[in-house]
Amino acid sequence: MPGLRVVGLSGSALFQDAGRHHVDSGVPVSGAFDRYAHAVATVLVGGVVEHASLEVLGMIEVTVDRPVTCAVTGRASVLVDGRAAASWTALELPEGARVAVRAEGRGYLSVAGGFQPEPVLGSRSTCLLGPIGPPPVGIGDTVPVARICTSATAGDFVRVPERRASVRVVPGPHLPLAAGAVQVLDVSRIGVRVTAGQLQGAASPARSDLPSFGVLPGAVQVLPSGDWMLLGPDAGTMGGYPVAGVVATADLGAWAHVRVGEVVHLEAIDAGDAPDESVPAVIRVQGLGG
Repeated sequence: MPGLRVVGLSGSALFQDAGRHHVDSGVPVSGAFDRYAHAVATVLVGGVVEHASLEVLGMIEVTVDRPVTCAVTGRASVLVDGRAAASWTALELPEGARVAVRAEGRGYLSVAGGFQPEPVLGSRSTCLLGPIGPPPVGIGDTVPVARICTSATAGDFVRVPERRASVRVVPGPHLPLAAGAVQVLDVSRIGVRVTAGQLQGAASPARSDLPSFGVLPGAVQVLPSGDWMLLGPDAGTMGGYPVAGVVATADLGAWAHVRVGEVVHLEAIDAGDAPDESVPAVIRVQGLGG
């Protein structure tokens, strides 16, 4: 199968899509950490969120063996044949083009038709807990693409979203958190570990009476050490640590880009005060020139 050849890699590049739907069987949701950025990347190239993109942490450089329509979103920049190109924009690449994606947080590289690794349990996502799904991409790999990997969307774009000053969290149910700041200690797709934040009232993190219960990405667990762990897309589906809050779905993608040492401000909200963020209308440029 034709595809994109990986000629440079520093960090990681994982296949991700809209995730799996087998949490009732104990399978992590997985999928893109920043689902909004992934969704925009696929829409820009004429696809759907179920198509697989590459989630890049660090840098990846690829060459294309035929014309390709691609888009790069997330917190990333893109070079085509050594020249800066626009992110959050559909790009038309000629055969032989060399594309470099450099992600300050996580970046998403999508191509028309989506990447085509073998699906596992209905998804092409790479889950690092298990592991489940296709292996991480490596230097020298040919990343498979669809038979038709061009679209009529070249030049179409979405305005880069502004970063929020805080992350919205619904407190509870066990130890409701209060507004405040935490510092990032460790970052992975399984979870983001942060320093202990503030709890409402006289709540105490010393809870050992909880049975194991189902958890999903976005749950903020209070660990025995006192640190907090925000569960990521590859986290397990059962836990017994107290939960101090659940991150609003629209803000979960913000955690995909944090770095160790960064300070994140939490905003306590009521359930329903942060509706899911829908993919914005793509600004079409095709046909506007004449």
